Amino acid sequence: MTVQDAPVLPALPDRARHLRWGYLSVRLLLVVLVLALAALLPAGRQSGGRLRYREGDIARERVVAPYDFRVEKDEAELRREQLQAAAAVPPVLVVDARVSAAMQQRLAVFQEKALEVALSADVKPADRVRAMRSLGVPLTEPSALALSAPGRARRVLRELGGWLNDLYAAGVVAEKRGGTVLGYRAISLREGDAETPRTVSLLYDRREALALVAQRARVAFPDDPRSRQLVAELAGPFLQPNVVADRAETEWRRVQAQGAVPALLGFVKKDELIVDANQKMTREALGRLRSLENLEAARREPLDRFYPPLTRVLLMLLFIAAFMTYLRMELPGVYGDNAMLAMFALLTAVVLGGARFLAGTLGLPVMAVPLAAAPLVTASVLEKRPAIVFTLLLAVVTASLGDLRAPFTAMAVMGGVTAVYSVVRLRHRWHFAVAMLVIALANSFAILTWHLGQQLRPEVLAQDLAWGGANAALSVALAFVLLPVVERLFGLTSDITLLELSDLNRPLLKRLQLEAPGTYHHSMVVGSLAERAAEAIGANSLLARVSAYYHDIGKLAKPEYYNENIPPHVRNPHEKLTPNMSTLVVRSHLGEGLELARREHLPRAVRAAIPEHHGTMVMAYFYAKALEADPGARREDFSYPGPRPRSKETAILMLADGVEGASRALSEPTPSRIRGLVTRQIEERVQQGQLDECGLTLQELARIREAFIPVLTATFHVRVKYPEVPRPNDARLRR
Repeated sequence: MTVQDAPVLPALPDRARHLRWGYLSVRLLLVVLVLALAALLPAGRQSGGRLRYREGDIARERVVAPYDFRVEKDEAELRREQLQAAAAVPPVLVVDARVSAAMQQRLAVFQEKALEVALSADVKPADRVRAMRSLGVPLTEPSALALSAPGRARRVLRELGGWLNDLYAAGVVAEKRGGTVLGYRAISLREGDAETPRTVSLLYDRREALALVAQRARVAFPDDPRSRQLVAELAGPFLQPNVVADRAETEWRRVQAQGAVPALLGFVKKDELIVDANQKMTREALGRLRSLENLEAARREPLDRFYPPLTRVLLMLLFIAAFMTYLRMELPGVYGDNAMLAMFALLTAVVLGGARFLAGTLGLPVMAVPLAAAPLVTASVLEKRPAIVFTLLLAVVTASLGDLRAPFTAMAVMGGVTAVYSVVRLRHRWHFAVAMLVIALANSFAILTWHLGQQLRPEVLAQDLAWGGANAALSVALAFVLLPVVERLFGLTSDITLLELSDLNRPLLKRLQLEAPGTYHHSMVVGSLAERAAEAIGANSLLARVSAYYHDIGKLAKPEYYNENIPPHVRNPHEKLTPNMSTLVVRSHLGEGLELARREHLPRAVRAAIPEHHGTMVMAYFYAKALEADPGARREDFSYPGPRPRSKETAILMLADGVEGASRALSEPTPSRIRGLVTRQIEERVQQGQLDECGLTLQELARIREAFIPVLTATFHVRVKYPEVPRPNDARLRR
């Protein structure tokens, strides 16, 4: 037994075990984040259950009043009616008698003083004009001169006083716009204790009042332009608004009008039918449902608001516990990988957030929730077993946390499982279109089956079928966006990335072809062997082939030290090296390969093939040569560092690499000799324990052996020796 084959002994009871705190803290953080997401999901239109409908929708269940309750108006509708009631209240305007009395008193004083100046015989005309202009009313010199005439002054001031009395009696407001006061064509005019409705057309603003005075002046003084000008200049100072708005009274009346709007639409008795299944949702039914929801919300205790988040957290805990138990028992490799768990957490968050946003915030049908995006991504980077279990559990928890109706679960399960198998063999772009079509058909079948059992209306069936098809398109589009993000964040590999890496025109493979042609040819043959064997046992054949392309890229550092790159006529450089030095040189291609793979950003699954394809195998040639010189040479000094293959794909690569290299030494590669060589190579690695950690069974090893033989037979088939063509000067032609 070698050092590598020594069993792993259990820890002693008295020896302290070191916990990986960083590893455990990441897992705990993922659980906390997912639980927080479940607790903090915002309430949407679906949260109440009954309010997911809109007017015109078809009710999917029968709703009966659980107790007596009043039907309240919709808040928006009630507010609109209240605004309409307030707008119907006209503004209240008040006649201010003090304004008209003050203006008339001022006019009387002015008239007395003006007549006194006009009747003063001992005052010169020029002094009389100056005296008129100093009475407190702005007058031009011609108007002051006109007012100096006693007869004109008496006549003008008498007529102006009457006109002003008429205007104040009708009412003068500060401003009218478009024939309205404060936006109204009718107002309530209050004068003293009396209040009467008044149309705005009967009131005057300052502009209209001055125009009326000017019109009457033209009629009263048709042949006296000086009098008309004098009236126009005197009217302005003595004309002020005497009707003002009483804003406090107006607002109080409008508040009263709003309060008078009834907030109730009616009364519903216990056990009264609110809406029946398969009936169109009317405004009246929606109002009753809304009132019932509001009443139930008002009856809840303060602690009741914590029950829905707590329920969601417990449901999410059940989801996590069930899925983690499955992974721990069936897929311990995935269970122990925090990157894988982070991917599942991210996909869960995306699906739950999308469900709440689409069905809750936007109010779309539940059939629009693209749950199939999660299994599409999972199946693209993992095998189908965890993807299927994750899909089943995610469908249940999404329907529960998102308060989605029952048909969603049936559609999500059918579409999700179909999505897993639709991308198991993803090799071309059009496979995405095929996946979308298959998912749409699965969604439609699930929806159709459910609706036939419920006997819903044809228009409801048609609507859900349309959304089921849109769901497939949205799921594929979302998966196409999420896939590169998941690969980059968590170091996972999808078939799309492997397809890109399989392009033989990539710079790294072109360099391998030019600088190490023997290694390039060896990698191509190993790729064909690995792909055929992986197909035979149901492993990822694309990963096996791509891993074979890149498994020996480390030989680019020193290609001349490897047999496949040494021409027949060139001396082998290892003849000048000691076995230990040759071992170091050959072993270095693993480290060089890993470094080159990191620089080229190769995926983790492809990088793993570089050290694992040799496992801990011994370099038999150098070890035997060392034993000749030193019988005490240690076997582990001439072995590869490992690790041993930990996946079926890298194990297949190890076997393919071994049989391809050994088959080159066959002098006559007949099918029987090839079969015997392949059998010996596989048995050798089994006996050395190189395949103990990869999960291959004996039945799968037999299939791998049978898959290798036809490929090697076709590669090394014996060619018929063609006779030499005689030359023109050959003696045989002259016979």
